[in-house]
Amino acid sequence: MTKISLSITLSLLLLSNLNAENSTESIEQSGNITITTANQSSDSIANTTADISVVTASEIEESGDQTVAQAISRVAGISVVGNGGFGQPSSIFMRGQAAGGVLILLDGMRLNDPSSTDGRAMLENLMTDNIAQIEIIKGGASSIWGSNASAGVINIITKGVTKKGFGGSISVDGGSYNTKGANALISYGSDKLTAQIMASYLDSDSFSALSPRDAENDYYTNRSYNAKLGYKINDNNRVDLAYYYIDADGDYDDSFSTALADDTYSHYTATQENISLKYRYSSESFSSSNTVSQGTYERDYYTNSYGEAQNQYRSTIKEISSINSYSYEQGKAILGLEAKDIDGMNNYISSMPATPSQSVYKNRAIFLSNSYNFKNDTLLETNLRYDNFDEFDNKVTYKIGVRHNYDFLKGFATRANYYTAYSSPSAYQLANTALGELLKPSYSNGFDISANYKELLYITYFHTEVEDNIDYDMDRFGYYNVGGKEKFSGVEVSSKYKIASLGLVLGANLTHLITYESFDTTALSTRAKDTANLSVDYFTANGMHFGTTGQYIGDRVDVSEANTGNYTVWNLNFDMEIMKDLKLYVNAKNILDKEYESVYGYATEGRAIYAKLRYKF
Repeated sequence: MTKISLSITLSLLLLSNLNAENSTESIEQSGNITITTANQSSDSIANTTADISVVTASEIEESGDQTVAQAISRVAGISVVGNGGFGQPSSIFMRGQAAGGVLILLDGMRLNDPSSTDGRAMLENLMTDNIAQIEIIKGGASSIWGSNASAGVINIITKGVTKKGFGGSISVDGGSYNTKGANALISYGSDKLTAQIMASYLDSDSFSALSPRDAENDYYTNRSYNAKLGYKINDNNRVDLAYYYIDADGDYDDSFSTALADDTYSHYTATQENISLKYRYSSESFSSSNTVSQGTYERDYYTNSYGEAQNQYRSTIKEISSINSYSYEQGKAILGLEAKDIDGMNNYISSMPATPSQSVYKNRAIFLSNSYNFKNDTLLETNLRYDNFDEFDNKVTYKIGVRHNYDFLKGFATRANYYTAYSSPSAYQLANTALGELLKPSYSNGFDISANYKELLYITYFHTEVEDNIDYDMDRFGYYNVGGKEKFSGVEVSSKYKIASLGLVLGANLTHLITYESFDTTALSTRAKDTANLSVDYFTANGMHFGTTGQYIGDRVDVSEANTGNYTVWNLNFDMEIMKDLKLYVNAKNILDKEYESVYGYATEGRAIYAKLRYKF
């Protein structure tokens, strides 16, 4: 640490009050958070047996997370790996299961791209500028959400209008790798009308996607827009319209290129457009939420590995849903009706003529969910769902969960869930099946058992088996259902301890995978056997925050049989209110300048520092 940085740190510490009696929102955050992901109906997080984690807007800002992938990477049970820096592909592993089994939602709308090779969502272009919270369900959730929820669900909830009259915020940020960005949001609220418009911009020279990171710069640019309009007809009826648009482009390094890390040609463009119209009726005990939505995804990758070529990916998801809930004295019952039309296309354009591959299919579904409280200390939750497809096998999924709160020790509870789930073939897989193969959805069943004492200690054991998994057959040049079962099991331990009188929040979690084996019992690649996260946050009485986070990644074998694990990365965070409504955030990443890889052969960020200035009005 230089003399200048040391003197700055000491000066900031002198400004703080070491005997802080009041804490910030992060310390006082209640465990009774309202969520919508557990059963597609707004409810308290205490009214479900599901294993749910919530990442709040304040936690995202304090940690300096610029992407959704960064924001969820420190949650127990989740591992995120990336093929380089900003805009490069990212993969989620939830409890060892791959990204195609993780359903990603934006305010309840599906982001999983049917034109992708395994039906995953493209996380690399999802920024954090307008996020209110991220709700994460770990464990099979197909009994509520249907396909692609075999490992879990991540629902990104965007901010809404929170005050009457005009308001908003403006922020500018920048940092290492010539990174610069801006965000502007303006909103209006009244008794009847709410309106909001947001625009954000991020541009970075970044670094080489393939190692070494200083080979050349693979730039990235992201332009995001969001508009919301709501009208309260009366006390019982409301209409909401939402629009989201992302336009991104950048360079990447084609791993088949003879230039490898010095690939200066390969580049891509990507757009994502989501629109939804929702009508809500609510009374004292009954509510009905009816939504029509459409998501359109377009991606183009340009390469000259074997002469200039272009890979096109196009997909559209149209969805209609009606979620009806009835609250009674002992619980809540929900009836859900859904209809989805899914269209995916991919095309390879080169000097050789080729025919586009396309697949279109429909999904119609109904689900029932009921939660029942026995004597206010035991909650029983049951879900049952039927999915009808026109192109492959229909599926029935269910969940039974129970949670018990103990009187002898307030704050101590146990929970158990048994669930079945599935992931349907993506449109890409259906359009590129192996010769003679008729694809069917993969199917999984699993359970988790947990115990916790408040937030001080939370421990969970999980076990899942997946059959009929879909993989690529090199000999038959297409996708097929693999015989045998994939198996996953492990333990998650997490803890958070708050010392409000000192303004301290201490947090830690550990995920240990006991089993992560393929159908032939070999260990699956890219999964970290052990992942640990540590955080220390100090909040002063006059609004300053000092924090540090550390992440340890244990043994992890890549498909090349290279070990990309056994490293620890440390970050430092600081924020303060300079004046009323004006706040400064400073985040230092990888402060020890650790050289490591999360995917073999791909570069990761070196020591970097970013700052953001935000004004709210």
